[in-house]
Amino acid sequence: MSVAFEDIAACEYVIRILMGKPDLVVIDVKTQYTISKITSRDARLDVLAEITAVDSKNKLVNIEIQRRDTVDHAKRTRFYGSMIDSEYLQKGKTYSELPDVYIFYISETDIWRSGKTTYEVVKTLGGQPYDDGIHTVYINAAVNDGSAIATLMQYFKSCDPDDDSQGALSNRVQKLKSDE
Repeated sequence: MSVAFEDIAACEYVIRILMGKPDLVVIDVKTQYTISKITSRDARLDVLAEITAVDSKNKLVNIEIQRRDTVDHAKRTRFYGSMIDSEYLQKGKTYSELPDVYIFYISETDIWRSGKTTYEVVKTLGGQPYDDGIHTVYINAAVNDGSAIATLMQYFKSCDPDDDSQGALSNRVQKLKSDE
């Protein structure tokens, strides 16, 4: 999938579905992007895209596809979010200049075992909504709730080059799987 996501149109198609925002535009995409720090563990991000939508600041979207079920998923997303923040807040900048980061963590199985396709992390402080700019959504391909995201996950499982139901992503998969 990381090769498929190198195509901006395919990546944009997927992010629009994941975010439910048909007007967003992908400005840049990096696949298998490594963030290295001298004193800490590296992070290799499957997909990191910079997006913009009408009347909004640019945002970053990280898509992680996890096939193993033995990982501490919550702490992994926490670590990746912090690595992205450290990469994008340059010296001399203020914390308010940090871009919002959306992490979509996609797994084959329902890692939270509650029978949902998507699990959005909702943060509160004293019962009130709390927005620190990191937005995490866990998605799995095991539960099909009939939503657009579930349909996309079913496509991810097969990546059938004859299935043209997923727009620009289907076009990219067909090209990758059919052309020499």
